[in-house]
Amino acid sequence: MSKSRSYAIFWIMFLAMQANDAISAAIKSGKCDPYYVSIRAKEAHSHVGPGRIYKVVYKYIQEHLPVKVVAQYDNWRKIEDPDGEKGWIHKSLLSTKRFIITCSNITPLMLTTKETSKRIARIKKKFVMELIAVRGNWCRVKFRWCGEKYTGWVRKTDVFGVLDEETW
Repeated sequence: MSKSRSYAIFWIMFLAMQANDAISAAIKSGKCDPYYVSIRAKEAHSHVGPGRIYKVVYKYIQEHLPVKVVAQYDNWRKIEDPDGEKGWIHKSLLSTKRFIITCSNITPLMLTTKETSKRIARIKKKFVMELIAVRGNWCRVKFRWCGEKYTGWVRKTDVFGVLDEETW
């Protein structure tokens, strides 16, 4: 092999390694302030890395499931789901429409934000509801159950899908 050809191969390998290091650094530095979104699709896959070429780690089949975005790279978002599982999902499969999911075995749905308020319903664990507003330690939600519409307040501590300091 000629000397110039071996230099060319060396430089190609060197540049390929540099590109790989740059991609890895970009992914690692793609951290962002955490924020919540929901899964838009009826079926969505999360991957080990930011791309369809990476292995699928989880298949989501629940539309409106809230997830926390913890990093981003190009059109991909690294998410954390209510069970603490993490993976990369394409942003087209996510929605900015907010939903929350109950974490406690029984979550009371209250008429107002007062502890002494009338309890409207008792909600079981892993129930998804649309988030309407956040006031202090309370979340205003709405949902349908058995053809009935419900609107009320639940405690932040009983749900996944809202930041501790968040209010709006």
